[in-house]
Amino acid sequence: MSQELVNFWTNAAPDYDRVVELQVGAGTRAKVRELVDQETALGDVVEFGCGSGFFTESLARNATSVMATDFSPGMLALAEARVRAANIKFQIEDCQNATLGNESFDTAFLSLVLQFADHDRTLAEMHRILKPGGRLLIANLDVLALPVPHRLRTLFRVVYQGRRGYRVRPPRQFGRNVIGERELCELLERTGFSVTRIDTFTNPSRASYIPINYIRAEKR
Repeated sequence: MSQELVNFWTNAAPDYDRVVELQVGAGTRAKVRELVDQETALGDVVEFGCGSGFFTESLARNATSVMATDFSPGMLALAEARVRAANIKFQIEDCQNATLGNESFDTAFLSLVLQFADHDRTLAEMHRILKPGGRLLIANLDVLALPVPHRLRTLFRVVYQGRRGYRVRPPRQFGRNVIGERELCELLERTGFSVTRIDTFTNPSRASYIPINYIRAEKR
């Protein structure tokens, strides 16, 4: 990740949860977290993009251990201050180029990070660090599922709420590397995963709120 992006998220960390709810749609991430709560026998887990720790404690309840990671020191510090489970360790990592060993985790979780990352490199890293048969859980913003007029409204809202809420200017092309459900599933299959479940959640009160795909896949 670029230093510019790291610095942005470190500065924006205290306002993240409030702003992302306004951008995506209130309650959508909570619906995804309900499914995370239902996951069982996760074993040793690595979470990329732990952010404020919104999903971290849910993972920890169903895991032997959790390594919660983020590339932003500010985000990581916020999560560490909020989440107290004894089986969680916090560490700075980049999902595109992790320092973690080959086949060292039973489960990997990616939360709202693919729009900031190279998709091929990220999924290749997930395949590398997971044990054979390991589980990959992805929460992905599916902007491409929206009709074009709604995408434009979404872009306006995301930019407006981001500038108003974070009070720091984002890097150029910030969050533009979006990927839709179909393309993501095809990429997972090409990378050596089998997709086993897809759920999609959105806040229905506004047609331009962003759907979140919850995708479960297994390493072949």
